Amino acid sequence: MRRAWKFTAAGVVAAVAAAGAAWWWEVTPKYHVPVPAASAAPGEVVRAYMRSLDAHDGATARALSTSGHRPVTGTWLSDTSGLRVLTVSSPVAEGSEVQVSVTFDLHQHWWTDDASMRPGRHDWSYVLVRQQGRWLIQDEGMG
Repeated sequence: MRRAWKFTAAGVVAAVAAAGAAWWWEVTPKYHVPVPAASAAPGEVVRAYMRSLDAHDGATARALSTSGHRPVTGTWLSDTSGLRVLTVSSPVAEGSEVQVSVTFDLHQHWWTDDASMRPGRHDWSYVLVRQQGRWLIQDEGMG
């Protein structure tokens, strides 16, 4: 009886360790994305932001977001296992804001079930504003 309990406990510990390792592998940064120079154009900022989401480089992704947009950035970092940028369009000025449209392929973590954003190709846009002497992402969405 005692031996069976030890094997069961060892199995549970191994399963928890494997799940923890899988989770760690999914959320640990894959590579570092440098923060673009303050003089970077809006399209460069968007491309770096999206690469940082793919890399799970939270420091860079948050540095390229306004303080009000950082919770959205956190959601992308937690739900996205990767994304591949296909196109970044030329910026369109709208008053003091700039809109940059993109197309990307999204890959999500196995535990993510977001009906509003399924894996695959998406057309998306980012709204950037000038803050702290650079372009930062303030908002995003379809269209």
